[in-house]
Amino acid sequence: GFLCEHGLGTKRNLGEAVRLYRAAGAQRDVKALARLGMCLEKGRGVVQSEAEAAASYTAASEFGGADALFASGVRHLDEFGKRSAPESFTLQLAVSDLALAARLEHA
Repeated sequence: GFLCEHGLGTKRNLGEAVRLYRAAGAQRDVKALARLGMCLEKGRGVVQSEAEAAASYTAASEFGGADALFASGVRHLDEFGKRSAPESFTLQLAVSDLALAARLEHA
C-alpha cells in the first residue's frame, strides 16, 4: 500500500493503496491500519471519514501499534544511508512510521 500511496517504484494509485491497506488491516497489520486511518482522515483515495479514521487508529493501537511503529521508525533511521534502497525512501519510511506512532499515542 505504501508504495502505491507514494508512487515509489510504481504508478501512484491512492485507491489501490487504500484497498491494500484494508486487506492488510483485516489481517491485523498495524502499519496498514495506521496508514488506512491517515488516508481516511485526509480523504486520500477514499471519501474522508473521521469516524472510520478513528476506528482504524483505535484498532492499530489495540494491536500495539504505537510501539511497533516507533520501533520500525527507529529501525529505518538506523538503516538510513546503510542500505541499497534509496536513502530518500528509507528516510520517508522512518518519518512516516514515527509520525504514525505519535498520532496513535495521542489518538
